[in-house]
Amino acid sequence: MKFELFNGGRKVDVEVAAMGETINVSFEGKHFEVQLARADSDNRIAATVNGKEVSVVFDEETETSLRLTMGGRQITLGRAQPQLRAGSASPAGPPPAAAEQNALLSPLFGKVISVDVKSGDSVDSGQSLVVLEAMKMESVLRADGKHVVKEVLVKEGDGVTKGQLIMRFS
Repeated sequence: MKFELFNGGRKVDVEVAAMGETINVSFEGKHFEVQLARADSDNRIAATVNGKEVSVVFDEETETSLRLTMGGRQITLGRAQPQLRAGSASPAGPPPAAAEQNALLSPLFGKVISVDVKSGDSVDSGQSLVVLEAMKMESVLRADGKHVVKEVLVKEGDGVTKGQLIMRFS
């Protein structure tokens, strides 16, 4: 399974594969064998990474980020989650009342770092639309299919709120 994570504004491509009781994790040319065992509390995990015991505490997990403390060092990882509303409710439930069809909504409070498309552009699935920054983490909002950008409602440097309309599609 492949993940696109952001650590301190830097994109990290991570590949994870379960092999029996061991999880193989690879990123930036480094490979780790991880074995997990639940420790004494719900958010603390005892892990063995390449034969070395490490304590991992899951401090906070949201739809867009994971903050943990590993071996006494705090790490925050971001996950990009596009919020494109294409005419029907998502499996998680109906869109917010203010949402409209064929629109991209901000999944978080943050600052617009870049707008990668303009009105009239045709976009393909997976294409970067907007990059947001929150708590020094970048989140790339990507197209979930083929669309034509009708209107871009934000510009670089703008602050956005969670659920705010960012762009419309034809």
